[in-house]
Amino acid sequence: MKLISVNIESNFHTDLVLAFLKRENADVICMQELLEEDVEMFKKELGFECIYRPVSYWKNPVQYPTLMGKKQGVGIFAKNIVTSGSVFYYGKEENILRPFEEYVNDPQKNYALAWIDTKGNDSLIYKFVTTHLPVTDKGSVSPFQLEVTDALISQLDMLGEFVLCGDTNAPRGGETFGRLAQKYKDNIPSEYQTSIDQNLHRVKGIQFMVDGLFTTPSYTALNVKLVDGVSDHMGVVADVIKN
Repeated sequence: MKLISVNIESNFHTDLVLAFLKRENADVICMQELLEEDVEMFKKELGFECIYRPVSYWKNPVQYPTLMGKKQGVGIFAKNIVTSGSVFYYGKEENILRPFEEYVNDPQKNYALAWIDTKGNDSLIYKFVTTHLPVTDKGSVSPFQLEVTDALISQLDMLGEFVLCGDTNAPRGGETFGRLAQKYKDNIPSEYQTSIDQNLHRVKGIQFMVDGLFTTPSYTALNVKLVDGVSDHMGVVADVIKN
């Protein structure tokens, strides 16, 4: 199955994102920072089903007034979703309305994953998971980020075998990314030094590999590449086979 994972940064790059998704023609698409109001649009444009979990909303975004009051979260799109689910592995339902602006330091902020089982082109059932971990100052490791990551791993232990992708907000080589890479296979080729788009990200020059593609032993990721010109993060593209 062909997989795409991309942090789409709300609705700032919608035309670029749609053009990229249609050009790559993937079987499964995982998105982070997806606005709830855009789910139906993407479903219609792609002809896919979707599982979506909102995690927060923009209460009073001074820098981004067009996002005021909008819910944001993670979602997975696919043509043939057999079963699906989502869960807060940190936080709780009522915290969805806590402002996204408190994202960095608010321990009540929600962190969720979405997952699907979908039938592959080989008629086998594949499980895909996506999530979005806490951001930290300049890519540093924080106790809170590690706490949320450990909660994620505990939740993943209940899902069996899977392909995990998403924005870790943690540079490869650091402790947070390392905890995931110790448990699951990191499939992003070593020649990629950053997954931050050097032109579209609001902060220039960031050299952090933070977007992950991890697999458990039942899965193999092939032809993995990063594609720029899509969003403030590069899109992760891969072919996935079940062993």
